Amino acid sequence: MMFDKILEKVNEIVPLSKEEKEYLKSILKFRKVNKKEFLLKQGEIEDSYYFVISGCLRSYINDKKGVEQVLQFSSKGWWIADNESILFNKPTKINITAAIDSEILILSKSAKEESVKKLPKLEKYYSEGLERSVIFLRNRLNEILSLSAEEKYIDFCKKFSELKDLISQKHIASYIGVTPEFFSSMKKKMKAENNTTNSDVWQ
Repeated sequence: MMFDKILEKVNEIVPLSKEEKEYLKSILKFRKVNKKEFLLKQGEIEDSYYFVISGCLRSYINDKKGVEQVLQFSSKGWWIADNESILFNKPTKINITAAIDSEILILSKSAKEESVKKLPKLEKYYSEGLERSVIFLRNRLNEILSLSAEEKYIDFCKKFSELKDLISQKHIASYIGVTPEFFSSMKKKMKAENNTTNSDVWQ
């Protein structure tokens, strides 16, 4: 059950035999992560990739004033990691924690490298994952630079409709680039302006 989602994702790119699926399952480590628990801290060298089975992980940096700036939320079926730290073996600049209680699969750097040697077809899946990560970061940057806070929140609610009421409002505010106080006022205004609609975005 815990491997269903990852096997589904891999099979979308490269079909695996029963034996190959069993091998892939054998190199993944299951872990339950409590809310606020760290998977990666700034200054450490990353050596693993994290696949979300349930819950949600978040990555963030601390600005010069020590304020958290949320970069990414990763929910069910998503990977999260610091690829730069993994690829270049350098200290990470980000933190990765559980936004809510979560269940994840962990793929170590060494296990990934060995799996490509054993199953070369997995390289296609890994490569596409990296490409999707680049696309995500490009879209995230475009979102930060071009969308208003309200538009960012609407987009967030569409992407994380099942989690928007579970994730800390403070972290959502950070993700869209506003203070918690501004975020609270903005939500009230949006709800008031749209109280004739049936959308649950404003709840």
